[in-house]
Amino acid sequence: MSSPLRIACSDPQLACELRHLLGHCEVIESPHQCSQAPLCRWLGDARVDTAARMKDALSDTVATLERTRHAFRSRELGQLRRRLEQLLVELSAPLE
Repeated sequence: MSSPLRIACSDPQLACELRHLLGHCEVIESPHQCSQAPLCRWLGDARVDTAARMKDALSDTVATLERTRHAFRSRELGQLRRRLEQLLVELSAPLE
């Protein structure tokens, strides 16, 4: 599955129009809005919010636990992985 096209636009009005016209694209007005900001080499030292960095670290931890689950066969590690996956789901839910 390919990632969506990302368009950087610092003009809020134009960004809104682009989102409306190009619904399949990710229109980014500032670095913290990019879904790939923690991993993006183009942003360099741009400050990324703590929540994005935390979600990235949790995702990496879950992926490591998943990759190594057959090597360690630990019920506790499996439970930890499931709790972290649930936390990621909760953190990714839209704010109400």
